[in-house]
Amino acid sequence: MRAYTGFSGELVYNTDTGRLHAMSGDIPGGAPLARCGRRVVAGQNASLAAADAYVAVTSLSAPVTLTLPPAANFEPGQPLYIADETGLCSADAGRTITIAAAGSDTIAGQPAVTMGSPYQKLTFHSNGSNLWTYA
Repeated sequence: MRAYTGFSGELVYNTDTGRLHAMSGDIPGGAPLARCGRRVVAGQNASLAAADAYVAVTSLSAPVTLTLPPAANFEPGQPLYIADETGLCSADAGRTITIAAAGSDTIAGQPAVTMGSPYQKLTFHSNGSNLWTYA
């Protein structure tokens, strides 16, 4: 995929990242198109995919852990949003959402970060190798 230039205007699905790329005929790998869509996680642990763009936690009665995809599989610079849509996320009540890095990846140097406030949303970015940053 990285070396493929394709025909001008051709759309190619990248199975490594789960994204469409628009080909120009002269740029290897083409230009990745923006991801869209909403993935629902209803109160259970889940492993996220490189194709995820917005992850909505819609049910929360106990702590939940979401594992990020490997940073190397996620397009650098593209955001991954994770949000508590229940309003029930609370460190005091024990209803937290932990976001864990996959394998030896880190999130700002740590193996995981925890959300503990109602309606909290975090935005994650991959460096395309082994690190996630968030705000």
